[in-house]
Amino acid sequence: MNTAVNISGLTISLGVLLLVLLYLKDEKSYNSTNPYKDKVYRVVHQMSDMQIWTTSTAIEGKTYLEEVPEVADFYLSRGWYDADLVTYRNKKHYTRNILMGNARFFDFFPFEIVQGSKSKFKEAKNHIALSKKLATTYFGKTNPIGQSIEIENISYIVTTVYEITGKHYFEPDMVRQFQEEPEGHWGSFSYNLLLKCNDVIDIPALEQKFNAVWVKKQAEPQAKKDGLSVAEWERKYGTKVLLEPLNTIRLDSYTEEGGPEGKGNYKLIVIMLSLAVLLLIISCVNFINLSLASATQRAKEVGVKKTLGLTKFNLMSQYMLEVLVKASIAFVFALLIVELILPSFNQFIGKELVLWNELTAVFQVFLVTVFIALIIGYFPALHMAKFESIEVLKGSISRSRKGIFAQNIMLGVQFLISGFFLTASIIIYQQVAYMMAKDLGFAGEQVVMITMNAREDRYDKYQLAKKELIKHSHIEEVSSSFFVPNGGSSNSTNTSYGDNLAQSNSNAIDFNYLDMVAIEMHKGRQLDPNLASDTISNVLINETMAKQLGIYQDPLGKKIKIGFSSDDEIDKYTVVGVVKDYHVFGLDRKIPPTFFCHWNTFDWIKEYNFYNIQLKVNPENIQETMQFVEKFWRQNIEQDYPFSYRFLDKNFQRTFRKYTRQKTLFSILTYIVIVISLLGLFALATLTIQQRLKEVAIRKTLGASVQELMLQLMKGFLKITLIASVVLIPIAYFFMQEWLDNFVYRIDMPVIPFVITPIILAVLVFIVVGLKAFKATKVNLIKYLKFE
Repeated sequence: MNTAVNISGLTISLGVLLLVLLYLKDEKSYNSTNPYKDKVYRVVHQMSDMQIWTTSTAIEGKTYLEEVPEVADFYLSRGWYDADLVTYRNKKHYTRNILMGNARFFDFFPFEIVQGSKSKFKEAKNHIALSKKLATTYFGKTNPIGQSIEIENISYIVTTVYEITGKHYFEPDMVRQFQEEPEGHWGSFSYNLLLKCNDVIDIPALEQKFNAVWVKKQAEPQAKKDGLSVAEWERKYGTKVLLEPLNTIRLDSYTEEGGPEGKGNYKLIVIMLSLAVLLLIISCVNFINLSLASATQRAKEVGVKKTLGLTKFNLMSQYMLEVLVKASIAFVFALLIVELILPSFNQFIGKELVLWNELTAVFQVFLVTVFIALIIGYFPALHMAKFESIEVLKGSISRSRKGIFAQNIMLGVQFLISGFFLTASIIIYQQVAYMMAKDLGFAGEQVVMITMNAREDRYDKYQLAKKELIKHSHIEEVSSSFFVPNGGSSNSTNTSYGDNLAQSNSNAIDFNYLDMVAIEMHKGRQLDPNLASDTISNVLINETMAKQLGIYQDPLGKKIKIGFSSDDEIDKYTVVGVVKDYHVFGLDRKIPPTFFCHWNTFDWIKEYNFYNIQLKVNPENIQETMQFVEKFWRQNIEQDYPFSYRFLDKNFQRTFRKYTRQKTLFSILTYIVIVISLLGLFALATLTIQQRLKEVAIRKTLGASVQELMLQLMKGFLKITLIASVVLIPIAYFFMQEWLDNFVYRIDMPVIPFVITPIILAVLVFIVVGLKAFKATKVNLIKYLKFE
């Protein structure tokens, strides 16, 4: 039984460690094959309110190239992938992952060119590059170079076919060039900017040079215009440049935006790696404890071998070799288990990991296996090698106080780790349950978001859809908004009232939007279709913005300045209502200050930022209703594009995904840890009680009751459980407080987990040890006392 417990514990812990290393290796592989990974940096900006924006202006890249000698080149692009209809010989292909930028893409991402050349790509703005996979989709076996395709009524010539190997910040299927070089100003943040710098740079010093450029180009002219000192203007509106190295951006970014390919979940990796180490510690402690406890059973074997001339070194080597063999068996089993559960693990983390593609991780786990085998084999081997031949052959061997103390310490460590897992699981469950149950401030049930793909005439198409779809008996409302919870998009700008400033999000909405999603008003009224001023100069603000502008108590009628307004529009926006705060991001982020305007208030928002239509549908016959909507959509709105929709409430629940994963992860590992600990406890109790059977027989002869005997056998284990539970409290409190601090909206640290955990541990110990203790009270007195 001891061997089975030891091997199973090591198998599971090594398997978990291997899974985590596979995950970590995959995340760290991003940009690792790019030869410029140590020279390329993404430019992000820290605003005056300490928010960090990953977007950049259109003009700063070329300005840095001209004024900062350390900058060798820049690549300006959109920060996201486009999707569009591509026409080739009258056949239309809906294509995703299209990147739009300047001509320098391949100077920053030198993917293998399999046909054509990157120099040809740079020659003209209508030259286009395709991935090998996409070129095959379009042209089959036909040579793609020189072929003409059409996108948005513009004809492009294929000059370059590339193949992506490895994982990168950008992995587009198509690379297009800006038809006209983007223009803008120092306050318009709309693009992704990458800089290629010289080999050796001092990042803080370089950031200071960029900041000096901002002072010269933006702060000084604007401060003069606004009648402020440069220092005062910088304090209120200033921007600081930060650089993010390409080789670390996947896991170590200032924000949650790691690029079009996403950002790795570094915190989850750290949590998983920490848990894997704790699981490995439990398995090792189990192994050592059981080995020490079972040493007395092998005492005569050791005595005979010593009598036959085996040295201490021979005995230790033999035992350590046995442990190494067991650990190797566990390693092989771990490989088999990982291979079996990897598909489920991939689904859990959203990856496509392949075990044998990461032999480095396999080798690292093998080295860990050898290392821990030597560690867990050394101490029991040393303990047995010290046995005296004459004493053990006589059967006279007893455990030392130091040995018992060490065994108790290790057992306490097991209880401590098991208790931590149990406490953490309960706290995580309560926080996730709180998030799932919290009033979000809007009602997204039965509200369907339909994505618009074609760029032309989106608002006009929306008006047509609104007019016709509302006629269906199961469609209760049709509306739209720019900034939807966990979806859509937003524009951020400075908004001010007097000396008070808020870095705010904008949300263009239709008149009926707030009612459709049950967002309540705090003060004032909603936008009214009967008032022309509500599409020109009147706006709503949320509670957060009202507080930051200092007008929370008396907001109505106040005129606010919106940053992206033109000069003749300053102070023209009148607050007519305050919207109650509602969540647009996950509960780990603050509700942003937001102003609401009608789509017609800013024509450019209506033209460029109309992304979706929202319907509120009757819960009955939803499938039939959506079939009707899809048919109408394909016939009247977007004939050649895919039809896709999401429910608003389900869309927001995606913000909980990483935390529900952590809850699931902790639950699974808690179960594993407790099972391993209980198996080890059962085996240890069996051996410990077996060594005390003579003591039990004597006590029983002297009249001890069953209850007294059980208490004597169990009190040591229960005492260790109590001590471990007390030590656990500050440790678990510290780490779980750190975890809860990730959330802006969170539960208070609960007391119940710290009460329940020792009770559960004590009950489990009572059951496991109690069964063995009860069985021991039925000992045959004659068998153990016949020689006394």
